[in-house]
Amino acid sequence: MKVLVTVGAQLPFERLIKAINDINKPLNLNVFAQVGDDLNAYDGIQTIDFLSSNEYEAKLGWCDIVIAHAGMGTIIQCLELNKKLIVVPRLAKFNEHRNDHQLDTISRFEPLTSSTSLMRVCRDVENLKNIFQEIEKLSEMNDFFTTEKEHDTENLGTYIKKMIDDEI
Repeated sequence: MKVLVTVGAQLPFERLIKAINDINKPLNLNVFAQVGDDLNAYDGIQTIDFLSSNEYEAKLGWCDIVIAHAGMGTIIQCLELNKKLIVVPRLAKFNEHRNDHQLDTISRFEPLTSSTSLMRVCRDVENLKNIFQEIEKLSEMNDFFTTEKEHDTENLGTYIKKMIDDEI
């Protein structure tokens, strides 16, 4: 199983990378992680500070599952590719971001998902292994979202834009 982990370009996300490193030890996955300015050494995963746009797109094509911070860019790209995605929000209380806007993002997407969705929300890294094992079993033919409202991909972009506009 090939896993791409991305934390975006702004800040490191050590809590997520450490959790992935820990769950990878017994699972022995092929993990490639874009970690930002994280200076820690990880023994079970290949890391890089940053990827160019072309390198990132190539890694998205390479992987089976993406694990990421709750950034809209990653969510939209995975939606477009119908790629399995686990999002973990950065939390201000751990100094992972300036505020908790990623909690707002996942609270809008989480109701659209179910046990058959290709997108999953992981609110606590302690649950990451279980969520990973559930999503790993799914077929890429599953839908990204599972509510009827979101099956209409023609209007999905409008729906996401409205979600963003409502938050601004």
